[in-house]
Amino acid sequence: MSNPELDRSTPEKTLHALEEAYRNGDFELALRCRNFEHEAELIQQHLRPAGAAPPAGPRGELADALQRQWRQAQPPDFLGVVTQVVAVEHFAGRFFTVTQNIRNADGRTFPQRTFMSHAEDGWAVLCPVPAYEPPQETKPWWVFWR
Repeated sequence: MSNPELDRSTPEKTLHALEEAYRNGDFELALRCRNFEHEAELIQQHLRPAGAAPPAGPRGELADALQRQWRQAQPPDFLGVVTQVVAVEHFAGRFFTVTQNIRNADGRTFPQRTFMSHAEDGWAVLCPVPAYEPPQETKPWWVFWR
């Protein structure tokens, strides 16, 4: 059952609501924490390698494809996971990168960066930053021999 009083007023509250939705198996609440239209805009306008053409097709089709892919994916396991937002940085337009420190149930810790968007209706979780970081520039073979 979805929480009708979902608070998406800050990145922290939105991320914690998404994590709690995953813990409880509440995929409708998790869906309310996401925004696939914004994610499609982010991909089409900002996240493509230099010189590459934007993805073909209307943004709505890309958003539908992203949502279908999300629904078909195995949800992450947040049991015993503790997260803390440590940085929010402006990326472009309505888009931000949010850095979290994550501690798994087994005690391992690691940072994770996630794209989020901000609009009048609040914050929304988009996708992990590494998923769309441009590939590193290839170096000539002789650079390694210096």
